Amino acid sequence: MDPSPPSDPTILRIPDITSHCPFKLAYHKNGDALAADSETGSKEGVRSATSSDDRFRVVCDMFNVWWLLDDLSEELRAGETEILADFYKPTHAGGKEQPDEEPDVSRLSRDYWTRFISKAGPGVQARLVHNFELCFIALNQEVKDRISGPEIPSLADFIKRRQDTSACKQCFDLIEYCFDMELPDYVIENPSLESMKDCVNSFASWLNDIYSYNVDQSRGITHNLVTVIMKHYDMDLQAAVDHAGNMCIEAIESYCEHKARLPSYGPEIDSQVAAYTRGLESWISGNLEWILLTQRYFGNRGQEVKAHLLVKLLPPKQSPNAALVD
Repeated sequence: MDPSPPSDPTILRIPDITSHCPFKLAYHKNGDALAADSETGSKEGVRSATSSDDRFRVVCDMFNVWWLLDDLSEELRAGETEILADFYKPTHAGGKEQPDEEPDVSRLSRDYWTRFISKAGPGVQARLVHNFELCFIALNQEVKDRISGPEIPSLADFIKRRQDTSACKQCFDLIEYCFDMELPDYVIENPSLESMKDCVNSFASWLNDIYSYNVDQSRGITHNLVTVIMKHYDMDLQAAVDHAGNMCIEAIESYCEHKARLPSYGPEIDSQVAAYTRGLESWISGNLEWILLTQRYFGNRGQEVKAHLLVKLLPPKQSPNAALVD
């Protein structure tokens, strides 16, 4: 990490994390073609690269709905948090026929959920439902905290909740779905594998918070690691961003250490575990690519940010297209 801050206080330097990633980037062979049918297809291709076309499409549609959930949760006001439950209800419907009256968000969720359960194993389904529930509980609390006031949580409390609001846990469940497999509970709950998932969750969360910070701060959003670090360590913005970047690198290193401790379960399960770890690693290399392909944080100028790693801080409520040093 370059310790020297930019001379202009309105310029933020993004840490170089890509050079510390040891995992190869993979891309779904039909990702571009499938993108025509699902808005996020070309972007999720870097994170679901080995899935069959039909399963890949389900994953893309899931992500479309989840990003809608993320956007809505940031805009909700007092008395509106029930809409979060509408995203979650179809996962308890067991594929039952759609009711005559149902919120649009429930219809969207029911559509992908019905296709998902037709091919996902019962263990994968149960894990996804459980992790969905954790995510919605955490998101609901985040909304309530934002409504009640701008209080910034402690670093420990933030990290604990961020593990659930990231939605990474249910995304990891989709790895089994993409590979058409179902790992036994004693494998998926192995302490080393659990720690590996925590590391990837942390990496993806911290990376997202670094790259989304500029847009978040312009919208008054404080549920961001950078903001919490600034308060917890009494750091200025650039120092906090660099610290968050180091946390990303440490998460990669810790992941590799836990991976080396994985036990052997015999040839058949070992091959499935190897596939699962490739999926986890795609969430590291894929996020580094996706976060600049998406226009959520830098508009259509992501590749310029990738080249220079410099962004201009946005004033309140400004388009992300302006967030670049000319």
